[in-house]
Amino acid sequence: MESKYNLTYVKLDKNMVDIAFDIQKSIWPEDPDYNDLYDKAINPLDDNCFFLVYDKEKLIGITGVDVFREYPDTIWLDWFAILPQFRKRGYGKKVLLDTINYCKQLKRYKSFRVETTYYENRPAVFLYDKVMHYKENYTAEDTKNNKTHTLIYTYVLDGKFEPWNNKYLGLRKYYNSLRLL
Repeated sequence: MESKYNLTYVKLDKNMVDIAFDIQKSIWPEDPDYNDLYDKAINPLDDNCFFLVYDKEKLIGITGVDVFREYPDTIWLDWFAILPQFRKRGYGKKVLLDTINYCKQLKRYKSFRVETTYYENRPAVFLYDKVMHYKENYTAEDTKNNKTHTLIYTYVLDGKFEPWNNKYLGLRKYYNSLRLL
């Protein structure tokens, strides 16, 4: 995937998994997932892949996409981050829009979505508020004692927009499995 902003997107392969994992651990110390990265590195599918993002020779971030096979009209942003030293320079918006354009070019999804945990003043949430078309609370997995504070953002790729409407994603089970490792 090439960017009109002079960014280069290098698809993850087996030789780069450790680089990507180091980024995951630094950005999400509670939730790094080596197995997911490795699976993406060996996966030939274009809708379950991961990219290292470079500006010239400098690694500035990561982005990727994934799908839930139960929801064939939606592709999801996966492991999106700009390294701290490159933030507040417009890279986040550029990489997010390039990722959306990548998904549009696949021509088989109606919606591009982002699942994210909300907390006050989180830069990613500000970015999603600016770029994405629609935001909704995801409470399907909340319980009386455990609130996820999750948001689902949607960018319409093709056709009529349909809200997510709290369809079950299995996020709690996934995140709990990471913490048990």
